[in-house]
Amino acid sequence: MMKRSKLGVAITAFFITFLAVGCSNTSSNNSSNGGSDKYTTYMNQGKDAASSQKYETAEEKFEDAHDVKATSESKAYADQAGDMKDAQEEIREYEFKDALGKAANKTNGYSVMTKQASKLYKTIDKVQDHITNDINPLYKKAKLSYRDGDYQAAVESCDQILDLPYINSKYYKKVKKNVKHLRKVANAKLNSENVNDDIDTENLDANDDDEATTSNKQSSNSKSSSSNSSNTNNTSSNSNKSSSNSNSSNSQDNNAASQKSSATSSSSNTTANNNNSNTNSSSTSSNDSMMINGQTVTGRVISQTRNQLSSIGVDTSSWSDQKVVDFMRSAANSGHTTIDSYTKQDVENFK
Repeated sequence: MMKRSKLGVAITAFFITFLAVGCSNTSSNNSSNGGSDKYTTYMNQGKDAASSQKYETAEEKFEDAHDVKATSESKAYADQAGDMKDAQEEIREYEFKDALGKAANKTNGYSVMTKQASKLYKTIDKVQDHITNDINPLYKKAKLSYRDGDYQAAVESCDQILDLPYINSKYYKKVKKNVKHLRKVANAKLNSENVNDDIDTENLDANDDDEATTSNKQSSNSKSSSSNSSNTNNTSSNSNKSSSNSNSSNSQDNNAASQKSSATSSSSNTTANNNNSNTNSSSTSSNDSMMINGQTVTGRVISQTRNQLSSIGVDTSSWSDQKVVDFMRSAANSGHTTIDSYTKQDVENFK
């Protein structure tokens, strides 16, 4: 009886242990399957986003998958999506050279993104080739013609660029804007029209910083100044009209007194005109001091000149902008008319 009791207890203990181990294994398997399901879900979501060229979302999903289960595949996919995202951002900023490197194929990358990268690379490479070999030579020709005062040639070179069959593509938006602005100013000069001369003839890259945007800001300031000048002239005109009416009234009462008043008014106007002439002469003289060969030196050119001089060991931190322009004028007299041609000898000659 005692042996049977012990045997029953042993059997019961065995079954309890068996059930406990089974439940534990089941729980472990369920947990493992759950992690695997999450990984697969995230990877599939990343692939879907990549197929739609939503690379930022794709990168996030591949990284989520990598957090669940770190694999070489999830890491490679996340890195590739990140590079494609960066390439898109570079293209939006028209930085095509940087975008080329970002679009290069990745080892172990997602096949869909690899094909997209290959296609994007070819597109950007073609755009860069057009800018370097087609557009910039014409743009340089236009800029140099403008610098030399041959505005007709500058307009014609701009027209050649604007007639290129691919120029209306989104990739050339900045180029087109810069070229149209150069053409507008050159054409105004050609027709002897009053125009804000903000063309930087040292910058020969049509895809560089947007000159047209800078021009719009300057144009806005010019309009404000013009408006103030117009108001001043209107006030002066009204004053003269009032004076004229007063003189007319006096003339009706006394013709002799009117003639005397008219002579006085004429003398006053002559004095005012002389003062205006002196003021304009002073302003012109000030503007001329910031010009070289009839062209105003922009702040950007002054900054580029400082950088060039710094690169050859010349400290210009104590120089005023006027002194930089004076140096450029001195260097030009020695035949050095471009920023990259300045030498230490030019500095010695200037001092």
